[in-house]
Amino acid sequence: MRQSKKFLLLLVMVAFSAPMFAQISVNPKIGVNVSALDAKLGDITAEARTGWNVGADLRLGKGFLFLNPGLHYYNQNARLTKDIESPDDFRFEDETTIQSVKVPINIGVNITGQGGLLGLYVKGGIVPTYVTGVKERPSFDLSVDDLNRLTYGANVGVGVDILLFTVDLNYEIGMKDFFKDTAGKNNVLTLSAGLKF
Repeated sequence: MRQSKKFLLLLVMVAFSAPMFAQISVNPKIGVNVSALDAKLGDITAEARTGWNVGADLRLGKGFLFLNPGLHYYNQNARLTKDIESPDDFRFEDETTIQSVKVPINIGVNITGQGGLLGLYVKGGIVPTYVTGVKERPSFDLSVDDLNRLTYGANVGVGVDILLFTVDLNYEIGMKDFFKDTAGKNNVLTLSAGLKF
């Protein structure tokens, strides 16, 4: 409950501070991501691996500090393994995909200023995530109901602007268990490239 109040307070602060950031840039991007999730669900082991993502960020403000909210769709692959009792210790494997929407809310710091050929920045904040679906497999009893639909993480990142092109690297540290009734947080490393206009 305390964490929900902190999250709500942060959203209110962002809403009231937005008018201070008069200049807005749009940054559509696409990228790849790698997850470190590894969880045990009964006799099923779920290991999230690589995936892709697409979305857009806003940059509100052109000075030293800027507000950096965004909206992104993530499609992550997960390897499912089921241990079957047999003399040979047989393991049955398959893959699925987990789809989610992330809404990062970051504060950025321009390291090298704005307007040049090359701009370097760092950012950090929170990332609420809502799981929209899981591709179900007939041989595995795993569905979206086995996941916590709403999770969140702490985000840190670094990026570079080269003229109108952008490249950024972000690391999200999961703050809530990804699966219901099972320990395991989803830490995600994302590399994205896009345009800024």
